[in-house]
Amino acid sequence: MKRPKIPNRRLFTRRDFRTDVVFEDEYGDGLFCVESLDISMGGIFLASNIPVKIGTLLFLSVLLPPHKRPVRFTGEVVRITKPGSQLIQGMGIRFVGLSETAQKRLEEFLSST
Repeated sequence: MKRPKIPNRRLFTRRDFRTDVVFEDEYGDGLFCVESLDISMGGIFLASNIPVKIGTLLFLSVLLPPHKRPVRFTGEVVRITKPGSQLIQGMGIRFVGLSETAQKRLEEFLSST
């Protein structure tokens, strides 16, 4: 899935990143996975047709190489793309309250090649 170019109004540079992202419940148990398309210090885009509302808070877990353990994030749904638009169906998630560990791992991953 190739995303079309749209004007960039983002605060952070995004990096293509395709991996499984686990939705977790409040106890850290995995519920289901969706695929990510890109990631930045500000958030992640998930390719999904799951019906969620803008403003919904989600608990997510993602493996950021080279680490072997996933990083947990809380994210807020800030954008939803619908079927039939020129964009890939999915949702833009803004990270909320990154832990020091999550921020460090994310910075490390984004600064690698």
